[in-house]
Amino acid sequence: MPSTVTLGRTIDEHGDPIPDTGIDVDPDGPIADRLADRTGPLISNPLTGEWVTELVPATETDGETATGLGVFAAGNDGPPEHYHVGYEESFEVIRGEFHFEVDGDVRHATAGDELTVPPEVPHSFRNVGEEIGATVTTTRPAGQTQDVITTLYGLAHEGKLDEDAEPGLLQGLAMTAATSDDTVFTSPPPAVTVPMAKVLGPVANALGYQATYPKYLSELFWNNHVEQPTL
Repeated sequence: MPSTVTLGRTIDEHGDPIPDTGIDVDPDGPIADRLADRTGPLISNPLTGEWVTELVPATETDGETATGLGVFAAGNDGPPEHYHVGYEESFEVIRGEFHFEVDGDVRHATAGDELTVPPEVPHSFRNVGEEIGATVTTTRPAGQTQDVITTLYGLAHEGKLDEDAEPGLLQGLAMTAATSDDTVFTSPPPAVTVPMAKVLGPVANALGYQATYPKYLSELFWNNHVEQPTL
């Protein structure tokens, strides 16, 4: 068996994996072990170097928890600072080095480290290692943003995000309006963005912008855009 296997590469219009767009993992390592247990497709954001898959969906726990795997390229900045409304988020680092900032305090975490962020506590994380890093993340009770994240990644694959991996104004308003009772970003100030999204989100919807789109939630879309693991 090879020492590493390449997976998760972006697939071009001819159905071929694009070189240098995937991740190299040890087939006997922790990432491969988790990928073997995935319950959905491997999705990716080619602009930021992120790969995500479900391990235990909320449908299997009656909404009590949801667990997923996240793999992050070296230098990945992770999500902007945010907090979750009404649920905690736990992280287990299974590979690499991360800095977690929780309510202003920075913690360095490596494989084997775990931490839990309570509800409504601002936090962010980034991969500070020179190689890929990976976390297993559990929300308790289950968060409701996975479909929006999946849609954001799908938009990235279709070239519909800007160079900073951000959606346009109307698309962003539609997403913010749909997730403001679940996940809130701290900048720009939510005292401004949340009311704005509540007012203008319906306008964006009327113009055809939605928080999620069925095609991006389809396994077929991801099979056609991301090289799936065969571990």
